[in-house]
Amino acid sequence: MALDNLATMAQIDRLILSIGEDDFGDALFHTTKMVGDVDHVMVFAFAEQEAPRVVINTGLIGAEAAAEAAAAYVDELYALDPNLPQIRSQPEGRAGWFEFEGGRNWDERLHRGFLAPTGISDMVLFAVMQEKVVYLVQMHRLYGHHFARAQRWLLTQVGELIAANIRKHFSYMHTLRGPNQFLIGRVLTEAAPFQSITPRERLVCIGILTGHTSESIARNLSISVNSVLTYSKRLYEKLEISSQNELFVRIIDSLMRLNWDAKDLPAAGGGLEINESRARLKGRPLAADLEFAQAFFNRSKMPIVASNWDN
Repeated sequence: MALDNLATMAQIDRLILSIGEDDFGDALFHTTKMVGDVDHVMVFAFAEQEAPRVVINTGLIGAEAAAEAAAAYVDELYALDPNLPQIRSQPEGRAGWFEFEGGRNWDERLHRGFLAPTGISDMVLFAVMQEKVVYLVQMHRLYGHHFARAQRWLLTQVGELIAANIRKHFSYMHTLRGPNQFLIGRVLTEAAPFQSITPRERLVCIGILTGHTSESIARNLSISVNSVLTYSKRLYEKLEISSQNELFVRIIDSLMRLNWDAKDLPAAGGGLEINESRARLKGRPLAADLEFAQAFFNRSKMPIVASNWDN
């Protein structure tokens, strides 16, 4: 397959257009399948000092086997990954590539718990950092098949473009640093007030939350400013709000209403004093007070930060 193959270029265009969309994982799989005959793709997110999370898991491995293997990896097997020190120390910038070597340097427990149940026989791997989270990308061949030298070369040649798209995608989907990296993404996909918004409205919402102008959002989503304003209007109508301040209120309220694990909740007490009668503006809950919202972020170490949309 030549790099100028029109079908391949069209698939790469699809990957670019799916950035921030729900079908990004499928587009990533089909792109790598066309470029290097990849059978399955898994992507694991390593936040600082945390166990990884599986963020993409799609391809030809059966859904149950793929889910169980990925769960085993993030629960404990990742600690046996021979590339873990390099993954943890992956710097920003260009992707770091790793050798699989047929799994000869992989612990036997990794073979039993991860490779054997899924039929993984070969891998091409790289890691890329975005917003202090390292994304480990595993591209698999299955059931005794191996990547040919030309396929490995093609995957590495296109790999930097794939890595850039992965960085861009997750800069949209996860806009908080550190242990709470995934909270905003969770709110926008799980919280009841946001269930009806579309993937594109979700991206515009993230742009608003991270302080971007309509022009900046339009540039980074490759749409017109009028389209951004239309998506914003639809978003506000669905949430029954009329301002950015009210959008922040809805986010904070949803953060507090979701059934977080105990480790996700801010510590109780600590001198957080709010004028409750003033905070219950127009009958809304305590979280409706914007000063309380800011205090909540400050106390829980969850500052909203601007993602670098122009990377």
